[in-house]
Amino acid sequence: MSDGFACLDGVLLPIGQAAIPVDDPAITVGHAVFDTLRSGPDHTVVRLQDHLERLQLSAAAVGISMPDLEVLAGEVNLVASRMPGPARIRITLTGGGRRVVAATPLDTSRIGRDVRACRGTHTDEPYLGGATKHGSRAPWIVAVQRSGVDEVLMVDADGRFTEGTTCAVVGIIDGTLYTAAHDGRILASTTLNALLTRAKSLGIDVVRKGPPAQGPWDGLYVASTTRKLAPVVELDGVPIPSWDPVGRRLADGF
Repeated sequence: MSDGFACLDGVLLPIGQAAIPVDDPAITVGHAVFDTLRSGPDHTVVRLQDHLERLQLSAAAVGISMPDLEVLAGEVNLVASRMPGPARIRITLTGGGRRVVAATPLDTSRIGRDVRACRGTHTDEPYLGGATKHGSRAPWIVAVQRSGVDEVLMVDADGRFTEGTTCAVVGIIDGTLYTAAHDGRILASTTLNALLTRAKSLGIDVVRKGPPAQGPWDGLYVASTTRKLAPVVELDGVPIPSWDPVGRRLADGF
């Protein structure tokens, strides 16, 4: 059982005591939305407003009521404050009308850690689109498990990476950052948005196209809340170069 705390419908509990009914649609059919955040050693939650706004869009897309943003922000900060160090915080809103804000210790070893990946096929979601962070994640979990990798990186019909199973995909080509546009096909990554702001401040050119899945790249990376920026060092079982100078500049101090 994980260490941590949860705010269940506004009630703070040890995480092992927080429970929702077994007939909640979140359990029976995966009708839920969620967002994952992290807090630092000082309990400050990173990009809280950005995550809440993304959650609000997801909730509207699947027909789940969104709680008051100030209330939700207060619960996020509350569970973060109870943790002894950096925390991984997940907000879940269920189809049965429950809200859960849960904090567990953040695995800081994931930050910047080498990633083994393989290519997969991007398929547009016909009803919700790719920008909704819903609870029906079984296909991507199975894709990773069957492939025996850390991430499956999706490739569209144009031969470009769109996103990974739990991350954005970034390629550096001739010193320029390539990454797919947030055009509704993929999840709008809060980490990627912050990374693009950093790239601009460093004078690094950005092209909002997915990097070509066959390369070549100076460096290939994934970006997510719990990884920040991390290098892909193996793709389809073939080793590829790790950090390039532009990737290092982006990661340093990010």
